[in-house]
Amino acid sequence: SQAQPQYQEPAIQQPAVMAQTTGTHWPQFVNNNRLIGALVAGFGATQLATMFGYWIYGLGIMEGPLDFAFFNGVILTPNATANEAGFAVSQWFAGMGFHYFNGMVFALAYALVIFPWLGKTHTTSSNLARSLGMGMFLATASCGWWIPALHPEDVIGIDPGFFSINLGWGTVLGVYLWHLVWAVALGLFFNPQD
Repeated sequence: SQAQPQYQEPAIQQPAVMAQTTGTHWPQFVNNNRLIGALVAGFGATQLATMFGYWIYGLGIMEGPLDFAFFNGVILTPNATANEAGFAVSQWFAGMGFHYFNGMVFALAYALVIFPWLGKTHTTSSNLARSLGMGMFLATASCGWWIPALHPEDVIGIDPGFFSINLGWGTVLGVYLWHLVWAVALGLFFNPQD
């Protein structure tokens, strides 16, 4: 007797380049690389909040932008020479560099010290709650100490007063909104799922 030929499935042609449908998602990456995740989160959060600070006057809360680069630059290089337009370029760059450095250091402190101290988390909501706590703490420290202590009347032309209230309610609200944007971005970027 002759053997019957076996039925074989037709060969499926594979594309030359396979689409990647699996891989490491950001929360999983942050689980395994907390330092890199914190640095990325700190830079991203600071960038988004800085853009918000420059655009906040469009909301009608403040008369001008909330320019932390200018504030830091005045402290770091008080004797910088202004150009014809009255703008000290070196002062702005020094202030912006320090501003980003601060944003990333606070993000590292949050991610590597405060976050683990608070225990494990399983949801994005709990991560956001933690980062919001950090952001509101920094906003309170900024209005309550940083601005009044480091920006006396002879530097900005007005005594900030207790809790910076002499600068107007819009400035105080603006500082809190700036830190709210920073905190939300930080919580979304640094979102490990333990």
